[in-house]
Amino acid sequence: MDNIKLWFRERKAVYSTLALFYGGNLKTGLNILENTDLLEKLTKWKSNLAVPRGAEMISSEINRNNLNSKYREELWEDYYRLFLGPGRILAASWESVYENKDRLIFGKSELSVRRFYHEFGLEVNPKEAADHLHFELSFMARLCDFGLRGDLQNITRILEAMEKFLKDHLCRWISTWKDSVKLHAETGFWVEFSNMTEGWLMGNLQEIEKLKR
Repeated sequence: MDNIKLWFRERKAVYSTLALFYGGNLKTGLNILENTDLLEKLTKWKSNLAVPRGAEMISSEINRNNLNSKYREELWEDYYRLFLGPGRILAASWESVYENKDRLIFGKSELSVRRFYHEFGLEVNPKEAADHLHFELSFMARLCDFGLRGDLQNITRILEAMEKFLKDHLCRWISTWKDSVKLHAETGFWVEFSNMTEGWLMGNLQEIEKLKR
């Protein structure tokens, strides 16, 4: 029981940190990467090799830019250009965009995601698209939190929910999104961070499938 609690705690930390970055809270996210052992732990994670490789490269880049006063500003500018605009959004972070040729938000997947959240007592402002990467990652962190507080029967339900959400949502569009980031990013950080994000999601799905056997 203690081992599965630790498993949920560690994965909650990763999902929460990823969500911070894609929600635009780079300051807090970078502080976590710089002042905790999260990146070090990720360099030892073996479920998907993109994760330790990305963690090592991100750690090296952060260390190289330790005295670069403009580093955080450069990352924020690239974030803004990739995920917000102005003009055409280069790497749209809404699942709905990747399910139709018109690249519109508030599509079928958005409604499906919103229902999934509601099942676990969570709601997103109706004016915001619930299938944004930030919200989907935050939801996975919340599921991990539910797992931490649950008994064995509840833990099984949470693992099943995590597996289904990864299969039906995050893992269906993350690779195409990552390719857009790789194509348009001007900083190595966002290339590696998106690679690491994809690797984490794919690897976490594999972990859960093994746990359920």
